[in-house]
Amino acid sequence: MNDTVNTLLGYFDTAAGGFSDRLRSVPDTCWEKATPCTEWNVRQLVSHMIQGSRIYTSLLRGGSSAEFMANLEQETLTGDLVTTYRDAVAECRAALHAVGALDRIVDYPFGPVPGRQLLGLYVVDAITHTWDLARAVQLDERLDPRTVRWILDNFQWIYHGVSESPLADSSRYYGPPTDASTTAASEQEQLLRTMGRRM
Repeated sequence: MNDTVNTLLGYFDTAAGGFSDRLRSVPDTCWEKATPCTEWNVRQLVSHMIQGSRIYTSLLRGGSSAEFMANLEQETLTGDLVTTYRDAVAECRAALHAVGALDRIVDYPFGPVPGRQLLGLYVVDAITHTWDLARAVQLDERLDPRTVRWILDNFQWIYHGVSESPLADSSRYYGPPTDASTTAASEQEQLLRTMGRRM
């Protein structure tokens, strides 16, 4: 992984910002709508992204994998989810910008990883769930092509040594890649299919 710190942080901002853009456009009548993540409605998907930002912040600041797993299944959040997401992302961004954060080994529960790899995991999650949210609420499904290309180019590195991943033969958190020819698909479709999504 040869990307500069500023480049990596830029991918984080793009991925988090893309989700935020869709989130601000969710109609009040759509919070209970189903999403491509079959176990989550829109509110639960947004809750997952908020909790994820908070948990990653904790890991970057020395939190443990046990804390990660305890917070992973917290109840769906209520209140102003747009503001709550914005604040959670700001905290995560600050933790990533801390001196040495991207080189520090964090206690990720599916395998210890350096902060820069944790950032990559966040970017994949945010990009994929941006599409999930857009599909659920019928918003713009186009993902940032530069970020999609970066994920595809670095997919093996992002999930290296991570036991729960799309690369695993069996996983509690990821569905298998969808069966379709990826040779003729766009890069966005390739990524989404790899993440188990159906177009």
